[in-house]
Amino acid sequence: MKSFSLKTLLLALLALSFLILTAILFLASLTHTRDFLMRQLATHAQDTATTLALQLAPALRVKDLAAVTNTVDALFDSGYYRRIALTTPSGEVILARESRVRIEGVPEWFVHLLPLAAPNGSAESLAGWQRAAIIQVASHPGFAYRQLWQTMRAIALWTLVLGSIAALLVIWLVRRALRPLGDMERLAMNVAEGRFVQLPDLHPVRELTAISQAMNRMSASVERMLDEQRQLVERLQQELHHDQLTGLFNRTYLLAATDAALSEPGQTVGLAILRFSGLAELSAQRGRAVGDQLVRSAASVTEVLAAEFSGTAGRLDGGQFAILLEQTQEATLAELAQRLGEAGAQILDELQTGTLCHAHVGASLAAGARRAVLFANADAALRDARLGPSGSYRLAAGTLPSASDTRQALLRAIQENALQIEWQPVLRCKDQTLDHFEAYARIPTPQGELLPAGAFIYLAEEAGLAATLDELVVTHAWMFLDGRQTPGAVNLSANSLLSPGFLDWLIQLVHSPAQLRIELSHNSLFATPGALEAVQRLKAAGFPIVLDRFVPQLDTLPRLRELRPHTVKVEGVLCRLARENAGTRTLLSTLCVHARELGIAIVATGVEGEEQRDVLCELGFDAVQGRLYGPRELT
Repeated sequence: MKSFSLKTLLLALLALSFLILTAILFLASLTHTRDFLMRQLATHAQDTATTLALQLAPALRVKDLAAVTNTVDALFDSGYYRRIALTTPSGEVILARESRVRIEGVPEWFVHLLPLAAPNGSAESLAGWQRAAIIQVASHPGFAYRQLWQTMRAIALWTLVLGSIAALLVIWLVRRALRPLGDMERLAMNVAEGRFVQLPDLHPVRELTAISQAMNRMSASVERMLDEQRQLVERLQQELHHDQLTGLFNRTYLLAATDAALSEPGQTVGLAILRFSGLAELSAQRGRAVGDQLVRSAASVTEVLAAEFSGTAGRLDGGQFAILLEQTQEATLAELAQRLGEAGAQILDELQTGTLCHAHVGASLAAGARRAVLFANADAALRDARLGPSGSYRLAAGTLPSASDTRQALLRAIQENALQIEWQPVLRCKDQTLDHFEAYARIPTPQGELLPAGAFIYLAEEAGLAATLDELVVTHAWMFLDGRQTPGAVNLSANSLLSPGFLDWLIQLVHSPAQLRIELSHNSLFATPGALEAVQRLKAAGFPIVLDRFVPQLDTLPRLRELRPHTVKVEGVLCRLARENAGTRTLLSTLCVHARELGIAIVATGVEGEEQRDVLCELGFDAVQGRLYGPRELT
């Protein structure tokens, strides 16, 4: 059934009521005028018959037919009469005059629609005490029809004028009265989108004023509820996965992040550990406040360096800090270790610790290894570093793969357009049906192997080839998705969005933007100046935006309300911890509720087993994604 607005319904009802009332008044006025005119015709005919009977009495007494004829003709020629007839008492016609009814200036349909049956007037003319003749007069209805037609036109004209004025006033009043409904609709939409505004309380309709006040209270309540949920999520994340003193990720989270990074095929993971030896002696001799100050300073420089190198910073224990790099190479890790050691030594100099405390850094690389191997190698490098002065660093031997072959394979794949796409399904928790596919880029090596994206994306970023690589990925992906019902997602670099002409090319290529979801890493998106404006343009063009690798923190939850993406994919580290950690389950469950109330779909990533999937779906995730479902090719 086709829907219509309340304003349309009210205007239609008022218009119908007005038309019915107008029709009734019009018909009543027309009928009254018609009856009045018929009475006038009857009176006119009777008066004429009586007068004519008196005038003709002398002529009839002497039987002067010529005088009778002259008098009747003079009266009949005036045109006001349809018929004048004189008959004897026995019914014999003495004289009769009759004309055809011709009505000028009045439509024929009007005459047939409203017939005027003009009555006859009758009078007797006496000759002495005897009846000399009976006079019958019928008035001509033409004048009455013209009067009735003019009256009807005048009534119709005034009805039209006054009706138009009334209609305009009614439309204005209805719009003014119902204007709050539009404000209420916009308020409801704003609340659904996480924007909380207030309506003015003063409206011309008292009931609508009450509803506006109720809507304002609802908006304030929803805003307060969402703020409470956001604060709860932030507090849970802070308590569960962050070190209370420094605010860095704690050991539990960092170990889970290391497992997640090492599980990605082809991805080279780097780990740098900064250790302050003698921290306990420093706190014992100089006071705990000095020790806490050293820890906070170390946490600050560790966090800054981690952000600069796109890594994850954490505190392992006491005076031991770590930075995890998910996609790196030897030179990058060596630079990080060197700067981390120098920063640690500078902190000790500023605190004037002397020989009480020393800072050293150990680092290692691994690809596809177990977490224990990566940490063991980093610890071995750390022991070697302690042989040197404070601020020294060492890289673990025998763990440093060369990136030259990967770089050559990347350049060859771009030049020869040899990129390949594999698709990983994202399944709905409700019924395990397909929600969408995510594209994973692969490049071939001379040995016939396919390198995953984790092995070469960072090299593309360093070489300034991110936009070129993303264009190839989008082109290959869209060739498969064009015309399909199931949408796909492509993970792009935030820097690619700022590349000249990239957005114009993307919008022109993809003629059905709802079919291609644009995934962006949360951290890189908000760390890249100008990227948010580019994302807003993509949203305006119709592309669903997916915020990837999302971690609920103090500054990330407000960004959900600001950006309002189509989908949020939660960092796989948290999803891995959910199975064993009750606190993490509470955190993720609250996050799911928060996202749902903002109208954002939420997806769990890093799902490796059915039991883990079941736990995450029970927490409220809309869909799941991970190695449990594996990549597949689309044909």
